[in-house]
Amino acid sequence: MKKKYIYLAIFLTHTISYGTILNTKHNLSVSGSGTIKAAREQEVCVFCHIPHNTRPGKPLWNRSMPTSSYVMYESEYLKRTNYPLPADLGITEGTPGSLSRQCLSCHDGTVAIGSVYMVRGTVLGNTLIDMTGVGVDGMMPVDANGFIGTDLTIHHPVGIEYDPTNVKTFDVGSKTIELKTTPDAPLKLYTYNGKRYVECTSCHDPHLENYKFLRVKSSTNNAVNVKDTCLSCHDKNPGVPWPTAHEVSGAPYLSQVVNNKYNGGNSVSVADLYCANCHTPHNGQGKPYLLRQVEQNTCYMGAASTRDTAPCHGTGTTWAGNDIESVLNRPFAHPVNTIDGVHTNFDTLYGYGSKETDPAGSHSVKWSDSKHAECMDCHNQHRTGSNNHIGTQAASANKWYPDTPSNAVSDVLRNVQGVEPTWPARWTQPTSFTTYASATKEYQICLKCHSYWALGPTLTQNPGEAATGATDNWIDVEGVRATDQAFEFNPNNKSAHPVVKSLNTMDGSYEPKALRAEALLYPWNQNPGTQTMYCSDCHGADNEDSGDPKGPHGSSFNFMLKGPNKYWPTKPDGTLFTLADIQVDGTAPDLFCANCHNLNYPHNAWWSGPMRRVNAACVECHVAIPHGSPVSRLIGYDYFPEPYNYNYNGTKMLKLTGYKKAQTPTNPQRGNAYVAGGGCRTCHSRQAYQYLDNGAGYDPVDPIPVP
Repeated sequence: MKKKYIYLAIFLTHTISYGTILNTKHNLSVSGSGTIKAAREQEVCVFCHIPHNTRPGKPLWNRSMPTSSYVMYESEYLKRTNYPLPADLGITEGTPGSLSRQCLSCHDGTVAIGSVYMVRGTVLGNTLIDMTGVGVDGMMPVDANGFIGTDLTIHHPVGIEYDPTNVKTFDVGSKTIELKTTPDAPLKLYTYNGKRYVECTSCHDPHLENYKFLRVKSSTNNAVNVKDTCLSCHDKNPGVPWPTAHEVSGAPYLSQVVNNKYNGGNSVSVADLYCANCHTPHNGQGKPYLLRQVEQNTCYMGAASTRDTAPCHGTGTTWAGNDIESVLNRPFAHPVNTIDGVHTNFDTLYGYGSKETDPAGSHSVKWSDSKHAECMDCHNQHRTGSNNHIGTQAASANKWYPDTPSNAVSDVLRNVQGVEPTWPARWTQPTSFTTYASATKEYQICLKCHSYWALGPTLTQNPGEAATGATDNWIDVEGVRATDQAFEFNPNNKSAHPVVKSLNTMDGSYEPKALRAEALLYPWNQNPGTQTMYCSDCHGADNEDSGDPKGPHGSSFNFMLKGPNKYWPTKPDGTLFTLADIQVDGTAPDLFCANCHNLNYPHNAWWSGPMRRVNAACVECHVAIPHGSPVSRLIGYDYFPEPYNYNYNGTKMLKLTGYKKAQTPTNPQRGNAYVAGGGCRTCHSRQAYQYLDNGAGYDPVDPIPVP
């Protein structure tokens, strides 16, 4: 009689404890609702727990513990912040990871599901509970939703210390590990030897009757529960103006699979999923950051399995202006779609001349071994805003330019890492840089790749000219000829487009620094000399004013030139632009410069007569890469190297040997604009020959240095 009472007590205890899992997949008894369950065993709790004679593990553990050696999660993000990486999952009870190893006794696929120690007082030994739906040797099948395996690099780290104090310091600013001091309830941490750790059961409660056994279960929309689970620990927006674009977008998924998975078949939006648009805590294809897909494919597809059902950035999206993938597939584009597996979170810290030691085997931003471009190099997806630098354009139909020119980072580029060169003497390659945790200027983002920081020394010899000793100022990597744009935009140069500084504040220039308003088109004719500009004012997509996503993602036109005129220095037919191409109204069909410059100013006999009759090519006087020059007004001299001295059918085009800027811009006649060399004597005073634009009082003793 006494034994019956004991059995009844145990039965009642089991009824109370397993009542919450009866309708979940953790009910592995014959009454379970999942595909993996017992063939005959009716007890529910026995697959994990036993009231007496427990095995190592808690509480009251009944399963065989896996002896697996796991490949632990790691990332360069963690290594470069010196974050304590998980070494292995503990086997001994009370060691980091031991609780997670208990969960993995089913989910890693190395221990039979029916392998328990005791059932109703009987030690089973090598006998297994007979199961259905299992794989080889009674283990969890590799294609089961719950299969984890022994490669933990594609799963959220467990057995890892929770340390919110880690900080990565830049020259300017810093980046925290972005963890809350203490996770929000009901998430749990586990303390071992005075340190807090994350385990599987930090996020999951195996007894809860809800989606994926999440501890957070406040919403009937499971997508919201997933988001709130992530945000219970991760603070991705510390000190940043809210909201971010990904947080508030109500764009819905058209994928019924996503809707069924996260919201019982009801519509799910980008804002609902938030973190889960891009990340998955288990089986992420984009290692090591738990991305749903490989890098850019995550941006294209989000949580959907097809691009056309995702309100994201892939080809076929139904959301106007969002299709960035097809733009990146155009002939001239950043190599986002062609290079994978190279980007790391802090790779921009490690360029040529970096003050930091690049961890062994890690990637960097250097083209020599880590050339790449990913969405995350230019955008911080956790902090991006929804606006862009183009603005309202209320005053102009020129929708490819901003109403108010600037070089300050725009909403879509906020909180992106950047570098600022230490500017050397004119026409000298900057080799020292300051790293920024958050770039303040757009060019600081571009120069991470388009300068010595990533290119290294670019004054390399062209093999075809080795015999002459001539040098060409480019670096040739995989067929891409790239110049150092910090070298070109250096404000100590005599001239440059105002990307770094406004023309009036350019240190290397001399008066008159700015062009007259009449020589420019809107908006550049508004207070000229005081404006700065973006790299993306010149470089972008084919049709940014009529649907293409704005920004220099990709283009059908060389150099990603944008606007109504997209060619330089040759026309669509391959011939050179000349002065004769300038129309009486100041336009020049197809000539890129005509997007901003009024090329017929001042319209008078001097310009429409002898200058146009000369029919000189633009690149006979101006450098072919119009970023900057050691000579005023982007003039180049005949001894300049390629690519500044344009090589047209085997002939370098620059003809000038001296230049003096007109001191009286209201009367740019022969007596003011002095030019020496070639056939220019026809129009320009002989007085010009005593002047060279070298910054030393026009003293020809100090010639322009050959780059």
